[in-house]
Amino acid sequence: MPASPTAHKLQLSNIMAILSNAGNTYSSGDAVTAANLNAQVNSATFRPADGEAADGTTLQVHPTLGYLKIKDGGVASTQLATGAVTGGDIGDNEITSAKISDTDGQFLVDDTSAQKLVVINDAGDDVDFRVEGDADANLIVTDGANDVVGIGASNSTFKLNVDSGTSGNIANFSANVAGGNTALFVRNTSTTGTSAIIQLVGQTGGSSYSKWMNIDLSTASNYLQMTHGTGDEIGVRVANSNGGSGSETGSFYPNFDNKTSCGIVGARWSVIYAGSATILTSDRNEKEEIEDLSEAELRVAKAIKGLVKKFKMKGGVRTHVGVIAQDVQAAFNAEGLDASEYGLFCSDTWTDEDTGEEKTRLGIRYEELLAFVIAAL
Repeated sequence: MPASPTAHKLQLSNIMAILSNAGNTYSSGDAVTAANLNAQVNSATFRPADGEAADGTTLQVHPTLGYLKIKDGGVASTQLATGAVTGGDIGDNEITSAKISDTDGQFLVDDTSAQKLVVINDAGDDVDFRVEGDADANLIVTDGANDVVGIGASNSTFKLNVDSGTSGNIANFSANVAGGNTALFVRNTSTTGTSAIIQLVGQTGGSSYSKWMNIDLSTASNYLQMTHGTGDEIGVRVANSNGGSGSETGSFYPNFDNKTSCGIVGARWSVIYAGSATILTSDRNEKEEIEDLSEAELRVAKAIKGLVKKFKMKGGVRTHVGVIAQDVQAAFNAEGLDASEYGLFCSDTWTDEDTGEEKTRLGIRYEELLAFVIAAL
């Protein structure tokens, strides 16, 4: 049964809702034939929506099969709902480097060269790049204007600035190397002298840095320095005197005068090799309460002269000559004197780090003991 004229009118009406005629109109009673209908459709264009441009930018008719298709570049971000396109909607190898790269040089994918490059800001413009973490908005930041990179930091005067915030752990360098390989290598290639090549600092408040380690290889300094600048202000330095070739007068010394010991009671040096004897300050200007020895002190000195023994240290193999600290202490006690009030006698107590046991060790300053005994001769 042929379709009714009403059906033809509905179909034509539906077609004309999306198509604009090309000036062809029909009067009441005109017959709709295949020929004039085909002519109407063939000459029609897509009908523009109110306030929008005509078709041709988003849709096109397939040239041979006749169906509607989206033109290349015909879908903008405004046509896509959030999450509308997922990885499952993109076929393998459907996105090429040419489709990813842009024309203004901000993003470049080069999979044709041997290096296989992915370049951001290839044009060298003032463009920043930022990667956010779950809780860190500046997980990785590149500052295009200042040519610096931040990890956990948004700006810096350093080429690389790493800020862990309150997490505590900043960086971990780990390597499994053998032979002549170097696990961590830091180099300053300047040949004209430079400031510190490495600085490790601890900030104690405000902008004050009081705990630090400094390696300075400049021609004016040339030293390795470790410092704790608060409280007792301690630290050591290894320095070249810069006296020129052949001077060899470099020094290993504390940063602050007369505040740093060499070794501690529970961590002693085993042997000290030296080209000359130690120099002890004996300047009158550094001393007070200068007196002659008392009769009791002279008697102690004579008694100590007779306390000299030979012995071996526990675990040792060589014979030593000297006094026993407990015998010296007893000699002072015999004259009603306290040996601990004299610099020649030392008693140190500490807690063993391995066992937690409290220990005490007695010692003698032999340069003072010798002067003490000589006074009684």
